[in-house]
Amino acid sequence: MKRSALVADVIVVPMRKRHLTQVMRIEAKVYPRPWSLGIFLSELNLTDSRHYYVAQSGRKVVGYCGMMTAVGEGHITNIAVDPEFWGIQVATRLLVNAFEVGLRTGVKDMTLEVRASNSRAQRLYFRFGFVPVGVRKSYYKENNEDAIVMWTYNIDSPSFEARLLEIKEGLNVGEITGNS
Repeated sequence: MKRSALVADVIVVPMRKRHLTQVMRIEAKVYPRPWSLGIFLSELNLTDSRHYYVAQSGRKVVGYCGMMTAVGEGHITNIAVDPEFWGIQVATRLLVNAFEVGLRTGVKDMTLEVRASNSRAQRLYFRFGFVPVGVRKSYYKENNEDAIVMWTYNIDSPSFEARLLEIKEGLNVGEITGNS
């Protein structure tokens, strides 16, 4: 399949239990200490405050993103893309979706942690207006790597709305989300 066809074919849908086998496969590929199936199941059961989505190309899950919301804040709990699908804006689509969900649920500010060594992810987060505000020393226990704490504020403002629209237009493939 051509790479351009893959880009157009990726949709974002709510994560369901049926997706978890594929989510776990990606989790094991990209994280040294992957979440367990039990953690994902627990998160999916917290429907009032957790929002999990998968990116699919056809029936294949190629990425996922989770967000916790509370008191006007959103926290990206995890985001991952199958390395075979890096470079076709899957993570961008997942973050656009997270911000849209956040806005629908009253989120004003968003936060996340990112590995200090993960400059690729940091560049993506900067596009969404995230800025570093602190460091969690030795946050990643498997290698004692620091996490950079990042926030983006006022996502309900007209200026952020314009930023999000510009990012969506850069995807150049129309609709971000689908139904499942």
